[in-house]
Amino acid sequence: MDLSKFIRSELETINTAHITKWLEDKSLSKRDYKRLVEDFKAIVIMEQAGFYEQADARFMQWKPLPLPAEIYRYRLAIAGKIGGKRLARKRFSAYPSVVQNHSQLKSWKKNLRSNPLWLGGLVVAGLLAVGITQVDFSEEAPLKKTSEQTSVEQKLASLEKEVEQLKQKNEKLTASEEKKTETKKTKADQSKETEQEEPQASTKNPEQALQEAISSVQSKEYEMANQLLTGKVLTNKETAGMARFYKLIAAGKLKETKQSDYLAYRNDFPESGYMSDVLWMQAVYEQKNKVGNYKTTLQELAKQPDNEWSYAAKAILQGKSTLGD
Repeated sequence: MDLSKFIRSELETINTAHITKWLEDKSLSKRDYKRLVEDFKAIVIMEQAGFYEQADARFMQWKPLPLPAEIYRYRLAIAGKIGGKRLARKRFSAYPSVVQNHSQLKSWKKNLRSNPLWLGGLVVAGLLAVGITQVDFSEEAPLKKTSEQTSVEQKLASLEKEVEQLKQKNEKLTASEEKKTETKKTKADQSKETEQEEPQASTKNPEQALQEAISSVQSKEYEMANQLLTGKVLTNKETAGMARFYKLIAAGKLKETKQSDYLAYRNDFPESGYMSDVLWMQAVYEQKNKVGNYKTTLQELAKQPDNEWSYAAKAILQGKSTLGD
């Protein structure tokens, strides 16, 4: 499979909600995991909003602790979004052999290997590389090891399930590619259909439209989310604040936002709980597009109540980090 398709498949498949739940449970008994919970939530928001460099940089700050294989895969996918095979290979090489040879990272090893000697015998215990915790997020209830035979049967069942999931993903990707090809051939007709769909989306119950839009953003279906976030859902007082926030994420991913969109949100919702997130997105937009003064925006962010975003803004303003990091 092409690496870019593989990375997209990983980001679509990895269940970040289950990872968050695992970290929360772990933090109840081991305090070293407490910071990772909020850190991971921030990473997921940044990844979903397309801020892959910032998400990767946040992983760099983690203490070396045993983690589920899904987290290692998630980090590789984010690194691949930034620097393709080269950066993903660099991150993979920093993992110890127990992680590199884990069954869940077998596909990564295959996709990143250009020749048999590319690892060079590296067994570097780098960041995020002290060990791997055996967790199967495909099952809600924990597995109990009753005997060696039972363990073998469970592993075989897990492998069979994984093969079935891979088949389903391949079918989904094939269908997606066929749909894209068909879309390109009927661009004019699709434009007319879109014009008809948008009014229908605007007539949905505001709460229903908001929930569908949030689900679309989480599924990386930004065009669908952008269409749903129109009309009443943006004006209804019960949904407007959250709807406008997710509109910034979806439209930003589609590169349809302007600096004025962030300013308008801040002016309309001065008490929003998403204010730090919006200021961060505005600063990133201003730096990338050379609009306004992103340092001024960071100064405003630094004045927000202490959170991951305000800490990051202060570090950048003090010269200890950069927005790109």
